[in-house]
Amino acid sequence: MERYRIDRETSMPWVEVAHSARIMREVLDTIGTPLRGSAFAQVDAQYQWEAASDWARDYLSAGIEHLEFWADLTAPLKFHPEAVVLHKLRPVQALARAAVESASQAVWMMDAKDAHSTALRHLCLILDDLEEERKALPPSEKHRMHAARAQLLERVASTTSEEEIGRFRGYMAVVKEASAAAARNGSRTGGISDPAEVERLWRSSAGTAHGKRWPLVALQISVAAGNSDSGRVQRATMPDPQAITKILKLADAVVTYGVVRFATHSGYEPQLGQILREATERLLTVIPRIDDEDADTANG
Repeated sequence: MERYRIDRETSMPWVEVAHSARIMREVLDTIGTPLRGSAFAQVDAQYQWEAASDWARDYLSAGIEHLEFWADLTAPLKFHPEAVVLHKLRPVQALARAAVESASQAVWMMDAKDAHSTALRHLCLILDDLEEERKALPPSEKHRMHAARAQLLERVASTTSEEEIGRFRGYMAVVKEASAAAARNGSRTGGISDPAEVERLWRSSAGTAHGKRWPLVALQISVAAGNSDSGRVQRATMPDPQAITKILKLADAVVTYGVVRFATHSGYEPQLGQILREATERLLTVIPRIDDEDADTANG
């Protein structure tokens, strides 16, 4: 396959997302147990057996892990002199989509109007988790999840009902809500806040990950690949760099907003500025200087 060199202007947003993921990892790992009086402390007090803060942390950690994997490919902290970074369409779309979905669950939970609504969304996510596990079990073991569901509903019966908790509305709805929340609160979405555009990005990235034909066509561009013996210009396809940039920026925005929201929900808002500065400073000490980077980046 012909390879085409990606210029620095095109790849810089990818590098920014990579380093942002590393900073968010540092920040998330710095945030400890929710402080007394915080939103999460209130919710966790009701459901100590399944702390909402633990679930939100895991959702955000999963989102960061996907982007960290991308970071290690795109902007490794140590280059081999002969290294060539080869960008493929499907992996980046799949990783970015997974990052958006993971973090969006935490954002959706935390973006509720008050502690009670946050608790309801937390319970909704737990019930959906139990349902997904039930589907994964063999028929002889599915009863365990039915029992777990009944036990949970019994434990919360004095404060809420299954009807009030409701059913998880699916990733598409949650991703749209989380993306809108990130955009409203200044998280860099690359200009993507329209629900229709978010849906297009999500569906095309999902289709790409599943091997569908239409996103493979929609997310690639045609480029000149030399002349044939007859003198006609030959064409080849390559992943559209802008399509990569858009889904990565959306993933970064939702993850970043989620981590910041997690910090404030845990009562760490007064220290957040310092935590962010220290995480950035630590990263700056290990990032290779541009002049020292000998690796090429290619699209193929």
